[in-house]
Amino acid sequence: MGIDRLMMLLGKKNSIREVMVFPKTGTSEDLLFNAPSLLSDKKVEEMNVKVIKKQ
Repeated sequence: MGIDRLMMLLGKKNSIREVMVFPKTGTSEDLLFNAPSLLSDKKVEEMNVKVIKKQ
């Protein structure tokens, strides 16, 4: 049994997601960093990434 499950029981929470530091969502979203999301042109340039658009 992990610390997160123990904290859930001690805190009388209904879901382990209420006590997890970085909970996973069913849609694979990262709520902390708002990912996945679109990057601005400036961020793409900073990362030195070349974007190729399909025709």
